[in-house]
Amino acid sequence: MSVYRRIRVRRGQASEWQTSNIALDQGEIGMDLTAKRMKVGDGFTSWNSLPYVDDAGLNQIRAEYGDEVTFGLNFDLNK
Repeated sequence: MSVYRRIRVRRGQASEWQTSNIALDQGEIGMDLTAKRMKVGDGFTSWNSLPYVDDAGLNQIRAEYGDEVTFGLNFDLNK
């Protein structure tokens, strides 16, 4: 029997993010549906001050966790 995990990403339009200007929890991902880009929280910096995750940030995530194919395998092995 397979067990599936679901990761929910906080998401909203750019105007909603700018208006609420919340601080994402440390490691929490927020998706800007207008720009189709994401930001990752640090627990105290508000949305408008957080940088978007760029290619360098994505490459760091891939280096730590693997690419899209190996991420799933590593996740399953380390549950």
